[in-house]
Amino acid sequence: MGSKTTFSLLLHLIILSITLADDEFCYTTGNFTPNSTYAKNRDLVLRSLASTVTANGGFYNTTIGSGNDTVYGLVHCMASPSAGNCSLCVNSSIQALMTACPNQKEAISWGGNPVPCIVRYANRYFFGSFEGSPTQPFYNTGKIDATFTQFDQVWSAVRDIVTRANSTRNMLAAETADLSSTQKIYVFMQCTPDVSQSNCGECLQQSVDDYKSCCYSYQGGGVKKPNCFFRWDLYPYYNLFPQVTSPPPPASPSPPFIVSSPPPTSITITKGKENTTSRTVIATTVPIAILLALVILILTIFRFRKPKQEVKSKLLLIGSYILNSLGSLIRIKFTR
Repeated sequence: MGSKTTFSLLLHLIILSITLADDEFCYTTGNFTPNSTYAKNRDLVLRSLASTVTANGGFYNTTIGSGNDTVYGLVHCMASPSAGNCSLCVNSSIQALMTACPNQKEAISWGGNPVPCIVRYANRYFFGSFEGSPTQPFYNTGKIDATFTQFDQVWSAVRDIVTRANSTRNMLAAETADLSSTQKIYVFMQCTPDVSQSNCGECLQQSVDDYKSCCYSYQGGGVKKPNCFFRWDLYPYYNLFPQVTSPPPPASPSPPFIVSSPPPTSITITKGKENTTSRTVIATTVPIAILLALVILILTIFRFRKPKQEVKSKLLLIGSYILNSLGSLIRIKFTR
């Protein structure tokens, strides 16, 4: 295996480990105690979502319990994934959700590995309801080249995609738009099937506006909401753009690998007569030197030591594990 091939593989692993991190939001509307009836019902709901979602085409909701111990759960695998990819995303999201929100009566997780998915549960009926918050923007730190004077026009094209997305049967759109004569942008939008088409359009339009207000000049990113998902980037993803045979790499070698978020914001969620305010706390950790050090070390071993094939395989496996572990640190946490 040549050094160029090795470097490309490690670079790809770095991008994946950071891009596909899960995000969780723990609501502050109430807690439950371990071993309580609600705790047992929540676990039953999450197990049901994981085991049943693929048999239901990637979308499923269920209700378990009665009275104050009733738990409502919903799961949606997006981007038309295979059954295997759907299961991987849902199981990863559930584990992350239970770790981040161990005793909250309501929580949501946006999974990203290897496709986007939403897992949420609550002690209230939320099926079919449009909820504009919580909102989770994300973006790459690389900036769009200022010479792209067409970017405003492209953003108008993105708004047009909203209209087409909410008019399709599965409320999904995956389209490209020309950013310049040599560069395209790749846009993906989808809503959860339980909301109406009009609510889908409102959710996606809010997402586009939210992204533009916080992250307009960055080269790639998106917005996650309880009812919809929006993403755009400079290269194809999720296997949604089959017409592209040779995807171009990100424009610059370093910035696209650092995923960040806008400054902390306060979100107020209204439930009946009760207002609950949660604060979004951003925690971004990107040890760039350590990423770079691993690449240099592995390439040096390949170049001068010339290890046997099985040693190369182990080195790649170790490198992959370390890079994915580092990538898992780069996620956005929500606390009260």
